[in-house]
Amino acid sequence: WMRMNHNLFSALKLEKTVMFIILALIVLVAAFNIASTLIMMVMGKTKDIAILKAMGAMDSSIRKIFIYKGMIIGAVGTSLGVSLGFIICKLLEKYKFIQLPGDVYYISTLPVRLEALDVLMIASAAMVICFLSTLYPASQASKLNPIEAIRYG
Repeated sequence: WMRMNHNLFSALKLEKTVMFIILALIVLVAAFNIASTLIMMVMGKTKDIAILKAMGAMDSSIRKIFIYKGMIIGAVGTSLGVSLGFIICKLLEKYKFIQLPGDVYYISTLPVRLEALDVLMIASAAMVICFLSTLYPASQASKLNPIEAIRYG
């Protein structure tokens, strides 16, 4: 049976790979949103950052503040996305509300199989991308000149 339907299984494997790429691109767009939010936060908190640096805060501690902030945003978004995805998959598995045309496919409903490794890979990729998106705003915040920021902020 598997040899007879080898093309179908190859197509499903390709579809799984393409879906991972699409999800990674969606997470990449979200990462740009996180980066832009953090950049706007750095711009809004310029005076506060300058005061912290004038009081003796090191560049690394300023960087850590913004990395933690971005990672919290990423963790909340990732956990909400995984939870919502899990709920939708369970509903799809139970109620089978997505029908497939019988003349095209060998099955009548969309099959759902949730694999822990896939979920872990997607969540891990999301967190790595979120971490990478925090690096630029955090480094910009740590490079802030406190004198200039207090004078013009």
